[in-house]
Amino acid sequence: MAVYRAPRGNFNLFLNGLDGIIRTLYKVDLKLIICGDINIDYLTDSDKKRQLAAVLLTYNLSAIVQFPTSHSITAINNIFIDTYKFINYTVFPPYIGLSDHDAQLLIIYNVNLQLQNHHFHIIRNINKYSIEEFKTTKL
Repeated sequence: MAVYRAPRGNFNLFLNGLDGIIRTLYKVDLKLIICGDINIDYLTDSDKKRQLAAVLLTYNLSAIVQFPTSHSITAINNIFIDTYKFINYTVFPPYIGLSDHDAQLLIIYNVNLQLQNHHFHIIRNINKYSIEEFKTTKL
């Protein structure tokens, strides 16, 4: 999931919205990765950082980017994962030079993706119109 928080936006609205979205999506076996420009510097301590970390921790999500992500030497972009579900990973800053923000590359090793069984149901609407259509259809 990708998120953006405006630097001057309502922080509580962002926090409550993020919590609501995760709560809607969350299942115990979900392997959720949240990334984006959250405009909270994870290289310094702050109330906003503690509040966001507390909300994300309720879903076992932790920040994994601990290096500067912008030219202002802050870590305002981050990636949040469940480090119990994603045990073997690497995150690093590849230099791309296209923006005032640097990229973060997350590589997850030994991912066991389970294919989901999809069941399809065809429901036919049977009424006088569909019956007439059936009668007049040429094979």
